[in-house]
Amino acid sequence: MAVRVVKTGYALAFLCMIAGMVYFFAANWPEMGREVKVGISIGMMAAFYIASAALWGRRRFLGRWMLISGVLSFGIALALLGQMYNSHADSYWLFLVWLAPTALLALLTKERVLSVIAIGLLQLACWFYYFPSAYRIEWTEWSSFGVLSLFVIVNGALVVFARTPLIRCFAYLAMQGWLLVMDITGFSYGRDAWWPYVYAVLLAVLLYYFLVIAKQRLYVLLTSLFAGLFLFIQYIRLLADHYGTWLLLIGLVAAAAVLYGGVVLLRRTGLFSAKTKAGKWFLAAFQAIVTLAASALAIQSLLGLYFLWTESWSPYVLFFISISGFVVPASLGRHWNAVVRYTLLAVGYGLGVAMAGEVSRLALFLYAIGLAIGIIRSSDSGVRRLTTAALTVYFGIALSSAMDDGRTVLLTLALVNGGLYAYGRFRGTPFLTPLVLAFGALGIATSADVFAADGLYAALNIVMVLALAFFLFRGRQLERKTAWVYTALYLVLKYYEFAWNLLHKSISLLAAGVALLAWTLWLEKRNGFTWAKGVRWGRRVSLWTLIVVIAQFSFLGYTVWQKERLLRYGDVVKLELEPVDPRSMLQGDYIQLRYDISTIPSLDGSGRVQVGLRKGADGVHRLAGVYMVNGNKRPGYTPQPGDVIITGTFHGPQVVYGIESYFIPEKTGMTQQENVRFAYVRVSESGDALLEAIRAE
Repeated sequence: MAVRVVKTGYALAFLCMIAGMVYFFAANWPEMGREVKVGISIGMMAAFYIASAALWGRRRFLGRWMLISGVLSFGIALALLGQMYNSHADSYWLFLVWLAPTALLALLTKERVLSVIAIGLLQLACWFYYFPSAYRIEWTEWSSFGVLSLFVIVNGALVVFARTPLIRCFAYLAMQGWLLVMDITGFSYGRDAWWPYVYAVLLAVLLYYFLVIAKQRLYVLLTSLFAGLFLFIQYIRLLADHYGTWLLLIGLVAAAAVLYGGVVLLRRTGLFSAKTKAGKWFLAAFQAIVTLAASALAIQSLLGLYFLWTESWSPYVLFFISISGFVVPASLGRHWNAVVRYTLLAVGYGLGVAMAGEVSRLALFLYAIGLAIGIIRSSDSGVRRLTTAALTVYFGIALSSAMDDGRTVLLTLALVNGGLYAYGRFRGTPFLTPLVLAFGALGIATSADVFAADGLYAALNIVMVLALAFFLFRGRQLERKTAWVYTALYLVLKYYEFAWNLLHKSISLLAAGVALLAWTLWLEKRNGFTWAKGVRWGRRVSLWTLIVVIAQFSFLGYTVWQKERLLRYGDVVKLELEPVDPRSMLQGDYIQLRYDISTIPSLDGSGRVQVGLRKGADGVHRLAGVYMVNGNKRPGYTPQPGDVIITGTFHGPQVVYGIESYFIPEKTGMTQQENVRFAYVRVSESGDALLEAIRAE
């Protein structure tokens, strides 16, 4: 017990300190100069890597966390450089550069956490390449298809060649995710005419391979999940285009086919054996996937048919049908096939929720009480999970109609679910669903962007922190995992919340991290905890690890030197701008900028472009012409003395110069937007641009 508490204390302390550093630099404190920021970030990296090297052989757990913290601090330093020199917010280059040493260190040290971070960075790089946050790209049909296909191929290669099952699993999940994105984005192009058939065949082939040939349960589940999503998305698309009785009946038939196919698979394959713990988990997961897919199709179809076939519909009729026709039979059919029973329950609950806003408050409260009794009396875990989710929704709708304060509703839902979880623990039959829902309701209630930042806000945040700490240190394994997930979500929520300054949040997190670290050190010493020694690296691994770490510092140093040189010697260009005000993932608040040179109608295709800027009588530089496109000179423009050539990347008529984001101190965006009209940009001889300042004139 003491060993687990000590390890949890160290992990939570490092997480708080890393989050505090992200918050601190994202605050963009104007009183701190560039030299100080660079010194702090590089010093932080050096401290983590040196500590990792010193502790790896003697106290491997701490050495691992120091190495992970060093990798994370490299990403923080990259984000800081982008903030200081106004590079793109959430640039895909940031994540690609961060990915390279992370992946190398993961290969060298065989550290699984680094491998997971690397696969996450790869997906972020892909995401922000295709969906950039600081500018807009109008992809053509085939360029979009090519880029997304590349993402699929890269992740597919990881599935085939990755050494660890965990990375293969994440890569396969990402590959299927990009295939689904390809399907959804195809609605905007002509790809929706043929790609769904290709995707359907691919899903069928993969499902057959993992089910019959490879016999890998996890990949059967993942493929089934995406097959269900694909089927539902295609059904909704068809309904939008061809809404009618025949299509709704086909939807019911499809739901029945999904249900029947799931039942047959469960009966005829040995992959879902419930004799082992893993088998039970996979069995429950597969049942959930089949239930969700079949019930989603059935609910959509039944609602559509009801509205089409009845001239004057009554919400009470459909509400009664949902209970008497689906919920009650499924609740009484204890010996029915589990998938059939769960699907009927899900359909009944879904139909009822669709009408819950139209029926009386009393009916909802009585129904919620009946559901609570059903949860207490039921011994079937699947029924309890579905019914707990339904109870939360129905009770929430009823409370919302009776109370004006949303936080009171959420707090009540958290208490009800917490009570259900405590009752399950008391009976010796705990299940996680009410705990997950309780944390979710309490977490939403702690958001100041939704509710007022008053005394109740402070009290709820304290309750949330104490509840997370209790389950992190005292909970069982699944409870701890749930608490870790919500801890991460809570930190993300507080980062994007505008109620409290990032600087104050940063100081609080750093103080909490230091306090946790001191408490954990005291607890370790008090209990006489002895650390298991880690395996020392061989000379080759140590040498290559050192080379990777030195390369990180070298890259940071070179980037600072290059940007400072451009700020000192680059030509000054004055451009008109149009600002907007969002918040970056790691770099804090920024103003998104557009220029009159951001759109050049004569451009087509994609690649690199060099644009000539000429200074007008008012001192503002404007487009003089396109000089070169992909290394080829364009006719019609000859540079004149005083012209400045700036280099950008174009996709169709949209051009990106790397000066589209201007980072600002927190909560100053609206003031600056109201006053600024011009951007001052430094341009090097090679055409590289760096945004120096924005001003009113």
